[in-house]
Amino acid sequence: MTDTPDDGWPESYSDPRDRPHPNELRVTVETGDEARAGTLDTAAAVADGESVPAVVSFASVADLRTILTDRRIELLRTLVETDGAAASITALSETLDRDYRPVHDDVTLLADYGLLFIVEEGQSKRPYVPYERIHLDVELVGDASDEEPAPA
Repeated sequence: MTDTPDDGWPESYSDPRDRPHPNELRVTVETGDEARAGTLDTAAAVADGESVPAVVSFASVADLRTILTDRRIELLRTLVETDGAAASITALSETLDRDYRPVHDDVTLLADYGLLFIVEEGQSKRPYVPYERIHLDVELVGDASDEEPAPA
């Protein structure tokens, strides 16, 4: 996803730092139908002038946990604490006291899922999080199906 030259934004917003962003990113676990309904509600709220968080949804808790490992959460937290950006992936890896390659891979993966942006400045790639806070919203409820639970 990060290699796509046309991401739907007008040319004036080619740099993600120039794009309008809410203060909060909400990361959720919800079905496709719930995500679609949430998107429609968000569009209506924005049309009414309300401020709403950006949302990234995962289909299951397992999917979310696969992407948001402890190290990737630490990476996101570090970016939020440093006004949303690192000078480069190299600088971020030094701040995290981690090798460059795994940090680069994590930044790329998080960008592919829309959890951060990559700003290209010359030969440098700057990881960028425009949000003041990231809220993980995982609701655990009982299964509503009629199936009997498997015996222990």
